[in-house]
Amino acid sequence: MPTEEYPLLTQLLLGSGLVTRDDFEDYKMIARDLKIPVTQAITNSGLINEMNLKLAQQAVELVQQQQITPDIAIRGLRVAMQKNVDLGQAIKSVKELHQRTQVVVSASNELTDLLVAATMITQEQLGPLFVKSHESDLMLGQLLVLEELVSTDGLLAALHAVLMMREADLPLSDGIKGLEHANAHQVSFEQALFELGLFKHPDAKTTRVGELCLMSGIITREILAECLEIELFKKKQFGQILLERGLLSTDQLEAAIQLQSAISNDTLKPFQAAKALHGVCKESKNVYAAMAEFHTSRGQEDNVRLGDLIAEAGICNKERIDEIAVRTADSAVKVGSALLKAGILDESTLYSALRLQTSLRLGYMSREKAIELLKYCHDNHATVEKTFHDNHTYVPSRMQWTWV
Repeated sequence: MPTEEYPLLTQLLLGSGLVTRDDFEDYKMIARDLKIPVTQAITNSGLINEMNLKLAQQAVELVQQQQITPDIAIRGLRVAMQKNVDLGQAIKSVKELHQRTQVVVSASNELTDLLVAATMITQEQLGPLFVKSHESDLMLGQLLVLEELVSTDGLLAALHAVLMMREADLPLSDGIKGLEHANAHQVSFEQALFELGLFKHPDAKTTRVGELCLMSGIITREILAECLEIELFKKKQFGQILLERGLLSTDQLEAAIQLQSAISNDTLKPFQAAKALHGVCKESKNVYAAMAEFHTSRGQEDNVRLGDLIAEAGICNKERIDEIAVRTADSAVKVGSALLKAGILDESTLYSALRLQTSLRLGYMSREKAIELLKYCHDNHATVEKTFHDNHTYVPSRMQWTWV
């Protein structure tokens, strides 16, 4: 909770992206060891440059003087950093946009109903949170993460549950069970439904702009959750939200949409489009030049056979796999089932392999990366989610289930 140990400055640093959640967790431990406030540990570390720290401190003063809300402060900081303008100018542009595009969200909605029903928050906590949300102009989910009542992954699982209830007609009761399981076992919402035997295929037709931005490292999982909540409950387009919140410039958004089209047209794989977008946004590359780096012959397709991936990850001898696979129809699931029955794989490794194979086949990672991650899963007895987190990799969870 934002007490003396977690003041407003911390919320603004996290919300604006000046400090990442992972860095914040590290500095919390350092602060405990040194018995100093976490903000002091961050400022002493040099993690933030002096100019950005000064901007954040100015924003804190304006919030404390009730001249702006925390939401405007966070957005103002993002715009100031992106456009290299002073905070006053940034806040003015944010306020003008805020007045034009403000949408009121009802106090109780599908998200809050799910979170309470899955016992991730209590009904008693909701009342004060609604008041804080109204006063700060922050979305309730974003506030829950900033106040450390719900994890970013927990919020994303709940938002994906809302999406699936809307798009795939998932019953509320199944959404609650899936969310409880995801929260208890630290897995994605889709993985939770699969484990419970309740899985329904989510919409997975194309890569979304937010997913592409996260894959490219332009936004964090926390920002994805923040923008997705706004998209779901304020009925705004994701790209518009990125612009309004100072996360992308108009040119960068246009590049993202162009790269999204390149994925749909099968001229770039999603992981290549993500690298190209990183080049545009972080290295000021021209989008066409960034795309040209990845144009290769479509005839040179990766070998994505499940048995070969398992062998190259060092899980089993290739000859033994070939011996079993040759008697099996050319189906990843059937090959996997035969390997399972032969005692070559355990169930957890098989499902991890199938998810990573799908990620590779759909172009969300290179073959080398899929083998590296499968080896990590096996050697560390890690879930796919933990493996992705530890290896700074993101693949939309809804894109990992075409084999089901």
